[in-house]
Amino acid sequence: MPHAALADLILLLHLAFILFAVLGGLLVARHAWLAWLHLPAVAWGAAVELGGGVCPLTPLAACRTLAVGAPGPIFAQGKAR
Repeated sequence: MPHAALADLILLLHLAFILFAVLGGLLVARHAWLAWLHLPAVAWGAAVELGGGVCPLTPLAACRTLAVGAPGPIFAQGKAR
């Protein structure tokens, strides 16, 4: 798979996870079984944001973006500036 397509796929997966973590509660209201997926997603997102961590998809996407020659984010101590 070319680097550009892989970078786009990683970006879409990242966006889908963020949307599910933020708005997944609306889906849980209709399909209660999704709570088993939504609660860990919210816990992970909160831990990364509040703990100052970096989602593993962020540097992976940056690596693929740089591989195609596009400018990627500048990282400083694990966080994008």
